[in-house]
Amino acid sequence: MKKIISILLILILLSCSNDESLPHQNSNPEEIKLEKISFEGKTVTIDWNTVLDADDDLIHYSLYINSILVEKTTKSISTSLLEYNNDYSGRIIATDKNGGVSELEFTFESPKSKILLFSDSSQNLIAYDLITNKTLWESNTSFIEAHTAYKDMIFSGVKGLNGINILTGEIEWTSSPSSTNYNEYRNIITDNTNVYAFDASSKLYCVNIESKEKLWDRSFLNYYATLSIDETRVFVSSRNNDHLYAINKVSGQTDWSLRLNASYKFLTNPLINNDHIYIGDYYGIFYALNKNDGSKIWTVDMGRYNSFFAAPTIFENTIITGTYSTLYALYENNGNIKWTYKPEGTIETSPFIHNNNIYIGLSKNGTAELVCLNAEDGSFKWKYDLSSKTTTSPIVYEDIVYIGDWDNNFYAINATNGSLKWKLQTDNPIIKSPIIVIGNSNTVIYPSSHGLKN
Repeated sequence: MKKIISILLILILLSCSNDESLPHQNSNPEEIKLEKISFEGKTVTIDWNTVLDADDDLIHYSLYINSILVEKTTKSISTSLLEYNNDYSGRIIATDKNGGVSELEFTFESPKSKILLFSDSSQNLIAYDLITNKTLWESNTSFIEAHTAYKDMIFSGVKGLNGINILTGEIEWTSSPSSTNYNEYRNIITDNTNVYAFDASSKLYCVNIESKEKLWDRSFLNYYATLSIDETRVFVSSRNNDHLYAINKVSGQTDWSLRLNASYKFLTNPLINNDHIYIGDYYGIFYALNKNDGSKIWTVDMGRYNSFFAAPTIFENTIITGTYSTLYALYENNGNIKWTYKPEGTIETSPFIHNNNIYIGLSKNGTAELVCLNAEDGSFKWKYDLSSKTTTSPIVYEDIVYIGDWDNNFYAINATNGSLKWKLQTDNPIIKSPIIVIGNSNTVIYPSSHGLKN
């Protein structure tokens, strides 16, 4: 009897059992897959797949960037504001209401910044974001200063030798090597180890970037021209002196110097190319020198009243340089003239070479124009009329020419056909040539009038 009762109890229990009475086994959300990361300026959009759940649970997402919770959402897309020039790590966690979890980790880079920097006659340094087409910041600067970039900084010389963050305008690095009360610096240049700059009394300083300590100084008289450098020397010329000096970077002493005839002054900094230096003087003589000892390789005399004004640059095997009245292409090995271009006006800027073209600013009768020439033969290709006289040498980046004028305008002009891309109205005349800094100085576009043009 007991056996029969046991069998009946087992049958009753089995008959009462069904799937609903068993513990529920929850499913995790499916795998998260990154579909797209896109940027508009500094705004990133992160897009991933809509995660499915076998239990049809509603999925919630948590997005982390650099371990910081950015957003909780039920959507499979999120936007955030980040900074240029950075590496980021991301993490997306998908959860359902019953504790199911799926995770994805990933890395990405933000865009490299593209910052245009130029200064005006009121000593304002302007940083303009070429990605968003917006002004980022303005800072006080010297109107005779040649701006130089280093990593994430642009150098300026007001109230100290300063490194300004290219994205924020904040001073990140500063040094005051001069003992004078008028602590202003100009013609700042760097070799990524040291900074070289003149103070207001024309004393040249060498300051170590890491330690911010002065390594040496050297006095000159009324020096205003832009510095040029190579691996071992700083080259110093002046609008007010007839010398070209090669200064040893380590000692600050003169390795060699070239002295011209009385009043034969240099108006620009030299072009350094391989073992040669090329430079023109006030009385129309153009020089090719050995950069190691200053010896003359060749000279060309263009006439006493034909002063070399435009800083030289190079195109293939020719030196492109100009006086006020004529642009010359000179063979680099012997100085012979390959071609000349004589504009109707006056050459006001140094030439810039891009895609076998030459871009140069001209002035005539109170007006100005940007001219594009064929670098092979000097033939005219197109021009763009500017509002007023220009004293800023052009630069070209991503097939756009950038140039400013005295009528408070800064222009972006198509480098291929001369059409206007955009124009920025400023409060003051633009008098100093621009530079463009890409990323943390990954690439820097300098005008030919700058000592780092090479």
